[in-house]
Amino acid sequence: MSVPFSYYDFIEACAEPGCPVCTLLQRDARRFLDSLLYEYVNSPSTHAAFRASRALCKTHNGQLTQFGEQVLGIAILQAAALDEVLNIIAANPAQPQSGLSRWLSGGSKNGPSVLADRLEPEQPCMVCQSLDEAEKRYLQTINDHLADARFEGAFRSSAGLCLPHFRSALRQLADPAALERLVAIQIGIWQKLKAELDSFIVQHDYRYAGKPMGAERDSWQRAISSLAGK
Repeated sequence: MSVPFSYYDFIEACAEPGCPVCTLLQRDARRFLDSLLYEYVNSPSTHAAFRASRALCKTHNGQLTQFGEQVLGIAILQAAALDEVLNIIAANPAQPQSGLSRWLSGGSKNGPSVLADRLEPEQPCMVCQSLDEAEKRYLQTINDHLADARFEGAFRSSAGLCLPHFRSALRQLADPAALERLVAIQIGIWQKLKAELDSFIVQHDYRYAGKPMGAERDSWQRAISSLAGK
């Protein structure tokens, strides 16, 4: 069986702080947005997607501010989404219907409610759609290669999966052996983190004032990332 690029990507991500799947998805989001702004700003399909999804989701639309060197492309795409919003508002006035109008229309919703519904995205954020597929691919890589010594070693030395991706892995992994190994490794990683948190808490007792901390110093930050994801 040929080894996919995701195998090497995952091993590389294990050397980074935090959940390796989160690390890879953050990288993929940056690459997607960079490619979008560099190559597809004027694509009709991109404009149609931006109109249908009312730009991107809150997270990824906000992430566009990190691409300041491509502000023209950002402006073009935001203009397309805003134009769609204005067109929808023009076609769906928000004034409440009179009682007679509601009766004639069969008791349909009033204007503001209809307008709010029409302004909802018609399709998901295109970045989120891409990352959903990437997430499944990375979790499948765990399923397929966790028995590999190099892969397992890298994962054991990592910060482990965050809780959201651990839940996803439990639902997706099909190989019972891989699943059992994953749970055992993850338990060990979290037990170590819990011990460091306990040590961090103890170190704040007045009896330890002035004593330098070790690995537990940033355990509270790593715990936030581990439980919520990056």
